[in-house]
Amino acid sequence: MYRYTQKIKLKDSISWRFIPPQDAINAGIVTRQTFKDGRTARYEIPRLIKRVEAFRNGELVAGNVGPASNLMQVYKYYSNTTHFKSLAPNSQKNYDYTMSAIVDTVVYNKPLGLFKISSLNGLNCSEAYTTWVEDVSVSKANQCSRMLSLLINFCISMNIIQYNPMSAVKKLKHETQSVVWMQQEVEDFLEVSFSKFRWRNIGLIAMMCYEWAQRPNDIRLLKWSSININKEVVTIKQTKRGATVELPISTELITMLIQQKKDWGFQDYVVPYERPADRAYRPLERSQISYLANEVKEVAELPPELKIGGLRKSGIVEMIDAGVDHLQIMSVTGHQNISSLGPYQKHTLTAAKSALDKRKGYEKT
Repeated sequence: MYRYTQKIKLKDSISWRFIPPQDAINAGIVTRQTFKDGRTARYEIPRLIKRVEAFRNGELVAGNVGPASNLMQVYKYYSNTTHFKSLAPNSQKNYDYTMSAIVDTVVYNKPLGLFKISSLNGLNCSEAYTTWVEDVSVSKANQCSRMLSLLINFCISMNIIQYNPMSAVKKLKHETQSVVWMQQEVEDFLEVSFSKFRWRNIGLIAMMCYEWAQRPNDIRLLKWSSININKEVVTIKQTKRGATVELPISTELITMLIQQKKDWGFQDYVVPYERPADRAYRPLERSQISYLANEVKEVAELPPELKIGGLRKSGIVEMIDAGVDHLQIMSVTGHQNISSLGPYQKHTLTAAKSALDKRKGYEKT
């Protein structure tokens, strides 16, 4: 017989009544329950006993959590356990800091902190990881991944969920430098992209990232309200640094956007996902951008290491090679100081020739 359980025999049936300690009931850890079939009783009662024992050991606190609890609620719950409180103060601060970044991460137009713990899966966890890599760094992404995995494993230990979806997410081991696209590679990518309607949106994203030297995340979130086709100007509020840049739109890109608006102007996003969710259109997700880009690269026979995010870097490098003033480049890229452009300064033949030509011109005066 299980602890806290009464077996009740009637004429034609047997039932099992779970009667937990009153303090566990008052804390919202468990409730009194009656099970009328043996299979359910054998599964549920040991799970409930574990919760009572965890409460008695200080691993669970007042304020119950379950499959319907969101990440923020689960972390608040976890931060009151004896395990968390036994951590060094600096570790607790690091956990809080990392968790604040996790819960604020927007996945499918919704903060991750509002996701039910039971709704986490490989797809939305992978999307979150890609966001951390692109917006911050690989090391930060891996740190967030470890923290989220820890929290999910805590829920597994409490029998709230059964598996950890973060285990299905492929992690990067090292920081990867964006590979600069050659102009011919950009042209080949766009030619294939615009050959099929299915790839047109990824082609437009690539074209805008390259022409305006912007991040894919800002382009995928771009709305028609930010584009003035008559004045041929776009206004972009950058999500990473909060900078706002106003940029001209080339004639070629204007032509593409006019056609795009004819096809997609009935909803908010310039490059939406083709099918609505809950009757509302949403922007392409990062994972979808990567998937479509890989399809195009394969057909165009382009190197797999080329990434859409590298198009911003390519645009910046080309401006530097062309001798564009750094302050003017910053007005395009949204960088806050000149030193931020240092990583884009390459030891290229074009840059070297420009420097030596300017030196000769200075020596003659």
